[in-house]
Amino acid sequence: MKRFIALAVAVASLGLSFGSTAFAQSNSSGLTRAEVVAQLQQAQAEGLVPAPKDDYPPSEATIARNREIYAIQHPGEAAALKTAGAGGVGGVGGAGASN
Repeated sequence: MKRFIALAVAVASLGLSFGSTAFAQSNSSGLTRAEVVAQLQQAQAEGLVPAPKDDYPPSEATIARNREIYAIQHPGEAAALKTAGAGGVGGVGGAGASN
């Protein structure tokens, strides 16, 4: 019985020492929360999100619909969106899409 208790204490102490490092967080992406929020807002403005699960990457129709919805929800940014989005879809496809 004493042996079992000693074994249980040893296992518990090892578990605590290794388990405490399991919850340590590391910032491996290198992006701050503000940068992620800015990227998400840019993707919304470009019409890339939201996209249904069965339409990924989003089709041109989905992107156009999302841009219209964004322009309605953010009327002050509509003019900036039209000038910024005139060059293309903003990353979908990219330079390698024509290959």
